[in-house]
Order: sequence, then C-alpha cells, then structure tokens
Amino acid sequence: MIEAPRRKPIANPFPAPAGKGIRKQKHSTNEIMTASQQSNPPPAPDAAVPALRLEQVGRRFGALQAVRNVTFDIARGERRGIIGPNGAGKTTLFNTICGDFPPTEGRILLFGEDISRLKPHLRARQGIGRTYQTSLLFTGLTVLENLFLAVRGAMPNRLSLLKPGAGDAALAKARDLAERVRVSNIAAEKIDTISHGQRRQVEVGMALASDPKLLMLDEPAAGLSAGERPELVKLIQDLPRDLTLILIEHDMEVALPNSDIVTVMKDGEVVVENTPDRIADDPVVQAIYLGGAH
Repeated sequence: MIEAPRRKPIANPFPAPAGKGIRKQKHSTNEIMTASQQSNPPPAPDAAVPALRLEQVGRRFGALQAVRNVTFDIARGERRGIIGPNGAGKTTLFNTICGDFPPTEGRILLFGEDISRLKPHLRARQGIGRTYQTSLLFTGLTVLENLFLAVRGAMPNRLSLLKPGAGDAALAKARDLAERVRVSNIAAEKIDTISHGQRRQVEVGMALASDPKLLMLDEPAAGLSAGERPELVKLIQDLPRDLTLILIEHDMEVALPNSDIVTVMKDGEVVVENTPDRIADDPVVQAIYLGGAH
C-alpha cells in the first residue's frame, strides 16, 4: 500500500498577538459583526401596525355564542378598558385573546402576526402577559419565591433543578419585580399570610416577569377594599407607557382613570367605544348599567 504524502500545516496568515491566544481574534470578529449591524440596523417596528387587532372574532360553546363579531384595534402603548355587565363576554374575550379558548370565528393579530391558532404558552412567548379573575398563586411559598418561579418560567433554563445562588439573574429580577409592584417589604412572607390586595400586586408582578409587550389584567380590583384600591391604581398608572395594557374592570373608579379608550360589551358584542370622559354620559352605557337596555 502506498502511503499518501502528509500535508504540511498551513500557517495562519493572521496570527494572534503574543500572549493573547485566540480570544483576541474572536473578539475582533465580534467587533466586525457589531460594526456591520450598526451600518445595517434592523428596521424599526411599524408604528402603524397595532399592538392587537381583532377581526370579527367570535367564540361559541355549542349553541351558546359567548363572543360575537368583535372587531377593534389597540395601538402600541394604548391603555384599553373593557367594561360591561356580568355575562357580557369580557373574560371569554380575554381568554380567546390569550389562547385559553381559541376563537371559533375571526382572526387575532399580535403586532401584525396571526396568533389565532397558537397555544397559550406560545402566545405568552409572543409577548402576552396576563392575570386572572381568581388568584393563581403558590400559597405555601413566599412572595419572592412566586416571583422567582414566574421569572424562571420565562427563561430557557426554566426546568433546571439547580438552586439559585446569591448572584442568580432570575433571583435578581424577582427582587426588582417586588420593588416595582410594591411588595418588597413582604418578600419573605408566605402568600397565605398576606392580604388580598397584596396578592393582586404579586399577580401583576408575575405577569410582568416575562417582559410582555401586551399586559392583560382581568378584574385586578375584584375583592379589594376601599383602602387597597389606591395602591393598585398607582401601580397600574406607574407601568411604562410603552407597555400596551388591556384592563377588564367592573369598578369605574379603577377602569376609567386608567384607560385611553373604553370598550363596552353586552351579550358578547361591542356596543360602544369611546374616550373615558364620554363613556359615563353615553346613553347606551347608562341604559346598560342603570337598566332599560334591550
């Protein structure tokens, strides 16, 4: 057998500086990529594309049409209140947007992307964060532990069994969320020892854990005492204005001051849409809430 001649190694035409190894060359490549990205930045998001668009959305449960032909746009950074009497279809619409109940008719577009058939966890990854009417917290864990689990749940290593260290990024973010929603003073308390209002604040913090682009709050003031409501209202008002917000709320004192536009629903349909200052005087709204609507 004839042995093939061995090739001589080709010298690196760009040798690394002495004492630096190959790390410096890798760093140079990153610098070139960054410069390329700076010279060709990604296109800015189209401000004309709404954060959320509903196109003739409906949801049927057998013979019951719970939501019917709902069509509206919510602009980026808008705060939208959705009000209406019990049974109006508000929470069903919420669940349809979030994916708990996919629409049986129509389309849902999130920042221009059709999410109508996505599962709830995939919609969450697309930028939706939400709370529920009833508290869904780990009552045997502390406030900080609940926030930490919400943060970890949105991370690629969410199934890791490693105990977080003092410098853990998820733990640091959980502490930051506790500050944002005003529960840092009770971070070490277990959920079953804190007030209902404080639980609501923790829930908002957990909804913010994934850095959503659209935050949906389902009756956050439900069950709150008169003394607890101002704290929640302040929390909502202090949310970043570039965060799009949808708020379902029965309490007008919470819904109207925190909304740019108010949508009124009745019997699964949108009946009125207007600014908060005009909603209270609208004859259709007065008929719905004071009686006489058909």
